[in-house]
Amino acid sequence: MYPANPQTWAPWIPALAVNNIELAGAFYSHPKILVTALNGPAIGLSAAMIAHSDLIFATPEAYLLTPFSSLGLVTEGGASIAFVQRMGISKAKEALLFSRRITAEELLRSGFVNRILDPGKDEGRFQEMVKGEIEGVLGIKELLRAPGDREFGNQAVKEFMGGLRRFAEGIPQAEFEKIATGAKRHKL
Repeated sequence: MYPANPQTWAPWIPALAVNNIELAGAFYSHPKILVTALNGPAIGLSAAMIAHSDLIFATPEAYLLTPFSSLGLVTEGGASIAFVQRMGISKAKEALLFSRRITAEELLRSGFVNRILDPGKDEGRFQEMVKGEIEGVLGIKELLRAPGDREFGNQAVKEFMGGLRRFAEGIPQAEFEKIATGAKRHKL
């Protein structure tokens, strides 16, 4: 946990920037096809990272939960742009503003998930299905990503700076303290 006094955690800022901005940038700008097989919950930063995948397959019990706002945080990992692009503004607002759990079915309907796989029925076919989806598409991926490159970079920095301000104000620390003492029950 980060210390409450900004002077004591200021030296951590470069590491925070690397861990957040560069991780999100690595997922967003990865030149190969990123395929996510989601077989359970994706929560917080993990949910943000998978939003940068090219293809997402999920099992029926998978879901997304981004509890940033309920923890006194702002979005991270480029979620504020990736969620809107993958699932549309309405569903992204449900997920990010209200920390609402989004089920696999909802993710499929919104376009966030490409396909829901039945583990019993589709087991063993996953590699063939993925291979059939991605052969010969790296050039297309680069073209699809290019218009949003600058926008993504700007948004990732804004998310980081927003989170940094919230930490400097002690807001997430207070929310975590409420959870730790039982004064607040969290959705997790």
